[in-house]
Amino acid sequence: MVNKLSNLQRLCLLLVVFLFASTIVNAQGIDKPRYQILTTRAGNYLGTFNIELFPLVAPNHVNNFDSLANALAFDSTAFHRVVPGFVIQGGDPNSINGPISTWGNGNPNQPTVNAEFSAVRHLRGIIGAARDTNINSASSQFYVCVANSTFLDGQYTVFGRVTEGMEVVDTIVASPRDVNDVPLQKIEMFVTYLGVNDTIPNAPTQTLPANHTTGVLSTTPYQWTAVPEAILYTAEFSTDSLFSSIYFSKTTALTYIQSPTFLGYTKYYWRVRSNNGGHESLNSPVYDFTTIAGAPEMLFPPDSSTNIVTNPTFLWNVANGAASYTLQVATATSFSGTYLIHNVTGLTTTSQQFSLIANTRYYWRMRSLDGTVLGPWSAKYTFVTGTTAGIGSVDEYNSLAIYPNPAQDVISIKLPDAINGNIQMRIEDISGKLVADEKYFIPSQEKRILNKDVSALVKGLYVMSILHDGITYQSKFQKN
Repeated sequence: MVNKLSNLQRLCLLLVVFLFASTIVNAQGIDKPRYQILTTRAGNYLGTFNIELFPLVAPNHVNNFDSLANALAFDSTAFHRVVPGFVIQGGDPNSINGPISTWGNGNPNQPTVNAEFSAVRHLRGIIGAARDTNINSASSQFYVCVANSTFLDGQYTVFGRVTEGMEVVDTIVASPRDVNDVPLQKIEMFVTYLGVNDTIPNAPTQTLPANHTTGVLSTTPYQWTAVPEAILYTAEFSTDSLFSSIYFSKTTALTYIQSPTFLGYTKYYWRVRSNNGGHESLNSPVYDFTTIAGAPEMLFPPDSSTNIVTNPTFLWNVANGAASYTLQVATATSFSGTYLIHNVTGLTTTSQQFSLIANTRYYWRMRSLDGTVLGPWSAKYTFVTGTTAGIGSVDEYNSLAIYPNPAQDVISIKLPDAINGNIQMRIEDISGKLVADEKYFIPSQEKRILNKDVSALVKGLYVMSILHDGITYQSKFQKN
């Protein structure tokens, strides 16, 4: 049936091929090698099945299989393990003429191949590399899945699949076997090279979200059509239509991904391409979408802060695309029932003051409304109140929001939106003595926060004044 080589000849030829394989130019490129596996049972013809390998997914394992096949190392090896509903496994040189008790143990002198895990799923017909507990111990043994076995995903290297003759694989796995899953009659294989599969898969088509969709939520999945013969897909996202930089990329065997973390109220472009194990498709057409307004950046009270005044002014930055905000304050992370102390909607400014109970732990969070659709909730911040009431109030005309208040070393002043250009900042103590007089230039595009070091001030009560265009904005703060 085939030319037979002695074990010594096989080993020598195998070693020579393996040592020089890395220096030989592979004429197949990334085309997928194809092989026919002829099987016999107890010396009688059983059937053939064809396979193709995935050099674009597991190049080292494909090179290893090619080298072994070229050296005729698989010929006369047995499918020594058959597990209905799972796999058939073979390729151990011990099974050529060694004792049955050694089949599957492998030869310690065989070269090994490091793991090449991928997102390819262990579906019916998939071929993977058998190994022991060391993930980098794969050699000549391989398995063929006779049923979906996705619990193996990410733990074993997939490097090919059956393209024709799965009914022969089904016949093999149904063979009578002993308690160790070894067929009672020896099933041998003989491997013949058939050429390559050089097909290039088609590009997928995006289906969700539709092109030019606006107000896309953070929970939106991104989906595309399945491509025949594709085993992987790569989805790429960018903030520019030319994809000069990639904001997010994911390779998956599925035809969708869950939403990554996107910026709020931002336009993104995305595309997908398929991979058949040897070639990738061209990129799909570029689709775009715009995300819903994101949660605002929360400023005060800071997360995990303590000794917060009992009438704090909650502060946050403007969120792009937000028409208004919802602010919730609660005494439990559920933000529900009697635990929800404040639930204010329709806020169009970036501050809100509440009266709270002393020595109590609170939680707060926010979300944006772009005019029609509510955005995602922010992270939950927590703080604990002290016993002191704050001095400043943003509810009064021309007042300033100052935090933290009482202060320690640094205070932050929330500037009114009308302020830009040259300003003068003055600080007076309770007796009216001027302790700071400084000038600043505030570009209109900057965040409306001015930080001031007050560590040199003695404990006491102070008045902060901001002078701009003949208007004085003023509030008190306490230095501890």
